[in-house]
Amino acid sequence: MVRIAVDAMGGDHAPANVIEGMLLAADRFDDNELILVGREEQIREEISRQGGSADRFEIVHAEEVVDMEDSPVDALRKKPKSSIRKIISMQKAGECDAVFSAGNTGAVVAASQMLLGLLPGVRRAGIAVPFPRGERPVVIMDVGANVQCKPEHLYQYGLMGKELAERLYNIDSPKVGLLSIGAEEQKGNQLVRETKDLIRASDLRFVGNVEGGDIFGGETDVIICDGFVGNIVLKVSEGLCEFLIQVISGSFRDMFDSAEGNGLGETARGKFKNLMSQFDYAEYGGAPLLGVNGIVIIGHGRSEARAVANAVRWARRIADARVNDHIVAALQ
Repeated sequence: MVRIAVDAMGGDHAPANVIEGMLLAADRFDDNELILVGREEQIREEISRQGGSADRFEIVHAEEVVDMEDSPVDALRKKPKSSIRKIISMQKAGECDAVFSAGNTGAVVAASQMLLGLLPGVRRAGIAVPFPRGERPVVIMDVGANVQCKPEHLYQYGLMGKELAERLYNIDSPKVGLLSIGAEEQKGNQLVRETKDLIRASDLRFVGNVEGGDIFGGETDVIICDGFVGNIVLKVSEGLCEFLIQVISGSFRDMFDSAEGNGLGETARGKFKNLMSQFDYAEYGGAPLLGVNGIVIIGHGRSEARAVANAVRWARRIADARVNDHIVAALQ
C-alpha cells in the first residue's frame, strides 16, 4: 500500500478538478491510500457536491493556499501553513510515500529542496517531463527547476533521466542526447561543449548533440538541457500540440459526420481518439522532480481530472520502481 498525499488546493481550477481526479483515482487504483490536503471544509463540500464519499480519503487540514502568482520564497516564508508545504512536510516525516501538486511549480520545487533535501551525490534537482511521442515517450530534463546549470548538473540530469526511462518505460540502455542548436560537433555554447566532454567520459549511452526537431522525430530517449531552455521547449510544444489537435479535429469532423451514413463514423472517431491520446500530456499526469529525497510529482496548472488521476498512477509506479534508489546507486 502506497500513501500518496495530494495538494487539493493546487491548480487553476482547484479544488473541483483535483477532487474529481481523486475520485477517479480511488475508483481505478484502489491499492493506494489517498490523502487530500487543504481546507478541510471546502474539500468535504466539493466531494459531496460531486456525489462522492469523504470516507474514501484521509483529509488533512491546511489553511493557507499558495497562489500561482506568489514568488516561491515568499510562499514558503509568508504561508507556512499552506497545502504545498504541508504535503512536503508529511513526506519528510514519513507520513506519506509520494506527493502530487498542480499548484505553483516554483513553490513546490523550493519546498521540496528545502524540506526534503537532495539525494546523496545529487547537486541540483530537475523536472523530468515525459514528452508524448508515439509508443513511448522521450524524457526531457530539466524543464524549469534549474535555469543556471553547470556541466555537472546536466551530466547528472542525463543519469537521472536515464534511470527514469529505464525503470518506468522499460527502455533498455536509453540513448542520451544534449539539446543544442545543431548536431555538428562544434555547435553549441560553452555549457554544451563542456557538458559534452564530461558525458563522453561517463558510462551513459551518449549520442551527442540533438536538435529541437529530434525531440519528436529522433530516436533519442533522454534529452538534457538547462531549465531555461527546457521550459521554453515545454511551453512551445504544449501550445503547438493543442493548436494542431484543434485544427485536425475541425478538419476531420465533417469526414466523421459523413461516415455516419455507412456505419464507419464511430470507428473513425475511436481511431482518431486513440491517436490523439498518444500526444496528450494528461496520459502522464505530471512530471517527477528528480534528485530530491522523496517522490514529488508536479502537475500542469490546468490539469483536469484525468491528468490528476494519472499523476497518482505515475507516483505509484515511481515508488514501486524505486527510481530514487537506482539514482543513488548510479551516482555512486
